[in-house]
Amino acid sequence: MRHLPHILSALCLSALVACSGTPDYVIPPDKMAALMADVHTGESVVESNARNYPNDSTKKVLIQSIYMKHGVTSQEVDTSLYWYGQNIEKYMDVYDKTIEILEKRIAEAEKSGAKADKSMMRVTVDGDSVDIWQGPTSRRNTEMLPSNYISFHYATDKNWERGDRYTLNVRPVNIHSQLSMSMAVEYNDGTTEYVSYNQSGDGMKHLTLVLDSAKVATHVYGSLHYAARGGEVSYLDSLSLVRTRGRNDNVRARSAQRVIRHR
Repeated sequence: MRHLPHILSALCLSALVACSGTPDYVIPPDKMAALMADVHTGESVVESNARNYPNDSTKKVLIQSIYMKHGVTSQEVDTSLYWYGQNIEKYMDVYDKTIEILEKRIAEAEKSGAKADKSMMRVTVDGDSVDIWQGPTSRRNTEMLPSNYISFHYATDKNWERGDRYTLNVRPVNIHSQLSMSMAVEYNDGTTEYVSYNQSGDGMKHLTLVLDSAKVATHVYGSLHYAARGGEVSYLDSLSLVRTRGRNDNVRARSAQRVIRHR
């Protein structure tokens, strides 16, 4: 992600947010959640129908049609995603609403007898140290990609335990911009914990989220963001999400994580 160019711009942005919740140039939370739900659905369609979407151009056409449906442009979406990325609590609210929309669609599809796509909520596997990643393990980055985000979401199942650790791994190759990674966990007491960072350069990157051993988690989700520059061809390789069982230093391990309490 790009940094805000000047301190004054940041101050003006803060003033706008205080007055209206989001600046005028940012897609409002409800509309953003509906848009992201459609984008996630579109990505699931692409993943399950690879023959119909053989290259980046065809995938981009699908995403652009989703943007047109919601009356937004790629630039507006990118600007909004950047703003939400800088205002993590607002981002969490949008993500929560997005998940609610997707879960409602799945419930309605199953109620009508259709086979719902639960790719966003797959059951994990058993074991003390397992890779639960369900998406592609490698992505080729170009400026023609339909989306700069790789997102994931897992709902609780019988294999979850309190205090579990989730480590997101990726090996960038030949990247020219910053790579952003974020993960969050929601608990049944209405709180969310999250951790994120931005890094540049090639080589293996890791981000670990440690669940609170004193709470019951309901969802773990997150995303990676990388925007290729013009003419760039790079890769995000060796993608994985490894779950390991908790250790005794749960509190210390979670010291860098931020907490949000929902109203």
